[in-house]
Amino acid sequence: MRQETLWTKLVEAGIVEGPAPIEEGGESPWYMRVLTGFSGWLAALFLLGFVGSAFVWAIDNATLSLAVGAVMILAAYTILRHAQNEFVEHLALALSLAGQALLFWGIFRLNSPGWSASTWLWIALLEMALTWWMPSFVHRVFSAFVAATALSAAFALMHVPYVMDSVLLLVMAWIWLNLFRYPQYLARWRAVGYGLVLALIPLKGSVLFQASGTGWRAQPFQVESWLQPWMAELLTVAVVLYVVWCLLQRYQHDTGDRFSLLVLAATLLFALLSLEAPGLATALVILLLGFAVGNRVLLGLGIAALLFFVSAYYYLLDITLLAKAGHLLVIGVTSLLLRWLAVHYLFAREVAGVPQR
Repeated sequence: MRQETLWTKLVEAGIVEGPAPIEEGGESPWYMRVLTGFSGWLAALFLLGFVGSAFVWAIDNATLSLAVGAVMILAAYTILRHAQNEFVEHLALALSLAGQALLFWGIFRLNSPGWSASTWLWIALLEMALTWWMPSFVHRVFSAFVAATALSAAFALMHVPYVMDSVLLLVMAWIWLNLFRYPQYLARWRAVGYGLVLALIPLKGSVLFQASGTGWRAQPFQVESWLQPWMAELLTVAVVLYVVWCLLQRYQHDTGDRFSLLVLAATLLFALLSLEAPGLATALVILLLGFAVGNRVLLGLGIAALLFFVSAYYYLLDITLLAKAGHLLVIGVTSLLLRWLAVHYLFAREVAGVPQR
């Protein structure tokens, strides 16, 4: 049925009124967007190579690096404000990334000794500002990713190497749970949510290697920091319980009734079992949020995170394969048992109208 015919029938039925809306051009197919994006990056690389050779003198001066980087980011912002296609958008994105690299280098040169906690904090503040102000979804996701990574590195250099990851997990959970509470900022919050999810997967994965002393943040803090990875996992358990509690409230379940208490107890049991395998509770949070908001991309990221964390844990060398296999077996059997109890007892009784008191 053509759009004009459909609109006429809706007018006759009294559902709508007025002239038919003008049909706007639809979004180009994904393969065309990929091709134009690739072309934009290719053109940007040649352009930046030319510009870089012209401004190579700025690298030796921290102040000039900051100035040139700021000008490039401002130019990228102006282009993104008026971009009408993917080619121009990706060209501006590459220009912004080059400007950020110059800013990072200038901050590095101004701060002594180099990559200190203050350096990472300045980078995090810069990326948070870009996350909020840059009018590009891809740019906001990237900036949120870099900001989260920089914050984690800054706290690690301040001898608090594990806590920030769980704090970022809490912020990510809050954003997805309250995504539609502030509709005027929906695009911004969604980009931040994706960026934090993409950052948490490698950050939580690095905790696995920190536990064995091989992580990228582990070496400087084995003696100086009293915090341990399992402490961050306890905070993650609290975040899991918070997410489940919020979902129970959303679906109008009293937290004092039997159903809610059993759900919270089952969640706590699974989360405690996952303490030995860092990352599983984080994957559970991502899966819960993806299912709660009906976001397939988030669900896919949660499944990928779960596979990554299980694989990373299984191939660590500080625990025997038999012990790791046994622990994963216990988690799997417990999960299946909890599902069986939920399907055959809790949900069945609720469908039958039996109150869960």
